[in-house]
Amino acid sequence: MLGYKVTVTESVHYTILLRMWYKLLMFLTRRRIRYRFRREGLVEEFVEPSLLARMFRVDFVVNLISAVISSLKISLLSLLYPVVIEHEGFVYNQLAYLCFIYRKLFAMKFLMRSHQILLRLPPRKRLIIVLDVFNLKPGELYARYRRRGGLSEPWHYIRYQMVIYRVLASMEQRHALFDAGMNVIELSNDINTFILQNLK
Repeated sequence: MLGYKVTVTESVHYTILLRMWYKLLMFLTRRRIRYRFRREGLVEEFVEPSLLARMFRVDFVVNLISAVISSLKISLLSLLYPVVIEHEGFVYNQLAYLCFIYRKLFAMKFLMRSHQILLRLPPRKRLIIVLDVFNLKPGELYARYRRRGGLSEPWHYIRYQMVIYRVLASMEQRHALFDAGMNVIELSNDINTFILQNLK
């Protein structure tokens, strides 16, 4: 990108620990999410509240360890590349997940207060780019998941996650929200312009 060395990193490299914990957590809490993506975006969800509440602290510690690993990796990559792009920013993603999982047990303010340390982990010099899906329909999002060969997520989780992302992004000095439903070429050009303006 105009002479800048750029690297893109994904969560798949450092979330093995987290994925193993989620599998165990789902088993212990008898949680089952059936990814039946319907037009109305419904999903069947089963949670055992008392056991889930006891798992809260352990879940946070596991997420914290994973977030530290993520931050260390980005710091190391920053030594080699002036621009490091983390696809689906790990800390934001995990905050949204934690808030969603525990939304029926704890108030949002309590959850955000508890997870303040996670927000301090990403590098200070960062740009936050959020692709806003609010203008998309569930069917359009489902089609995207099918094209990329991934499991579809329940629509109400996607919308909940997007609210968290928008709030977190608004706390950052350098952030931008783009409509995910835009033409891909126009969207890419707008994002590229935003990044270059801030790099200067």
